[in-house]
Amino acid sequence: MKSKNSKVVAMEKEKVEQNGDISEAKEKEKPKEKMEMVSPLAIFRYADRLDIFLMVVGLLMAMANGAVLPVMAVVFGDMTDSFVDDAKNLTHPSNGTSPSNGTTVTVEPLGDQMARHAVYYSIMGAVVLVAAYLQVATWTLAAGRQVKRLRKLFFHAIVQQEIGWFDVNETGQLNTRLTDDIYKINEGIGDKLGMLIQSTTSFLTGFVVGFVKGWKLTLVILAISPALGISGAVLSKLMTSYTSKEQTAYAKAGAVAEEVLSAVRTVIAFSGQRKEIERYHRNLEDAKNVGVKKAITGNIALGLTFLIIYLSYALAFWYGSTLIIAGEYTIGSMLAVFFAVIIGAFALGQTTPNIQSFASARGAAHKVYAIIDHLMMFGEAPGVARQISTLPWREHFKLAKVSLQ
Repeated sequence: MKSKNSKVVAMEKEKVEQNGDISEAKEKEKPKEKMEMVSPLAIFRYADRLDIFLMVVGLLMAMANGAVLPVMAVVFGDMTDSFVDDAKNLTHPSNGTSPSNGTTVTVEPLGDQMARHAVYYSIMGAVVLVAAYLQVATWTLAAGRQVKRLRKLFFHAIVQQEIGWFDVNETGQLNTRLTDDIYKINEGIGDKLGMLIQSTTSFLTGFVVGFVKGWKLTLVILAISPALGISGAVLSKLMTSYTSKEQTAYAKAGAVAEEVLSAVRTVIAFSGQRKEIERYHRNLEDAKNVGVKKAITGNIALGLTFLIIYLSYALAFWYGSTLIIAGEYTIGSMLAVFFAVIIGAFALGQTTPNIQSFASARGAAHKVYAIIDHLMMFGEAPGVARQISTLPWREHFKLAKVSLQ
């Protein structure tokens, strides 16, 4: 009985392999190849002077756009102090006389202070309006110009390769390079790179403002940052893992559907509709189970992340209130430090997807540039047609001692 059962199991495995299903065991056996990348500067190898000028302008605009939000926290803190001081004057009027030495102190009216803060906010809004537009426009335009140039060079490099080169490089793979990989390059060096610079500037500016306005509260919030970073990394890792498994499961179901539809006459001729439907449903069931696990795990991890965030808020406000009571901070300075550091921490978290896009662009550029460089190794530039008449064997080519059997 055991031998029969083992034979049945072996036959089932053979059927599964014939049906084209991809088992998880085979996926685990495949060694993970290290993705080769070009250097961060080499990805811009086909940028001309205008592209470089556009990228420099985009860099400055992204830095200006990223620095505005933490600076706004400083203005917000000063505005809060203005409200508090005006409330104190209403409750305990001093008639403009200093209680210590009797000298007259001029108190600026609240309306004038609010007008000044409104001017500051208006200036920052105008800066963001111009900087954000130029940031996206310049990076997108520079990326589009480089990618257009790269598409031409890559296509010319493909059509000018030796015939033997196509024996080791599949045409479908080359089409993927021409579409997907160049799209990744365009995405990585376009506006997402500008957003990466913007987020990095917000992070640095936020912590600089925090240490300048109040280093004690900044250190307390900075001590909580690893917990926020770990929770965010765990959430991202779980979502990436389950998304990959879900896509694999749907890919299996799609492979079954494509296989059946391409040979639908054969399936109907052998009355295999029910069997193929069951096979398709089985793959969809796996995808559904992975999707449910993804939703449950992702929501639990997201809830824990927000729990840590709100607990960090509570600790920061509690410690900030003790510093206010001790007379070291004002209410405005405490709020300015809190919001500046929190904005910087969140900006650091937003750099992850943009860093991944830039890394994917560098990996795709390595594959595309390798094909272009392969042609240049033989002293031929892409886009220059080869003259057959200049080949050295044109007048000295003959057949000798040829026998046909």
